[in-house]
Amino acid sequence: MALNADLLGQQLYDKANEFNDVDIDNIDEARRKFWKGVATEIITHLQTNAILNVPGVGLIAGPYAVAGNSVTGKIQ
Repeated sequence: MALNADLLGQQLYDKANEFNDVDIDNIDEARRKFWKGVATEIITHLQTNAILNVPGVGLIAGPYAVAGNSVTGKIQ
C-alpha cells in the first residue's frame, strides 16, 4: 500500500483523542508524550505503508564490484 493521507490522518486523530478529557498533572510531560505519540504514528505509518521503487539501472559498474546506495528510488 502506498502512503495514505486519510489513513495517517485517522491514526493521528485517534492518538490525539487519547489526550482528550484526561486530568493532566504535569503539562510538560503530557506534551512530550503527545508529540512522541504523534511521531510514533508517523514513523509506523511510513514503515508499514511506504513503498520504495528502485529501478534496475540505479547502479552500473561494468566488470567491477558495486557498493553503496542507490539514489534513484522513488517513495510512493
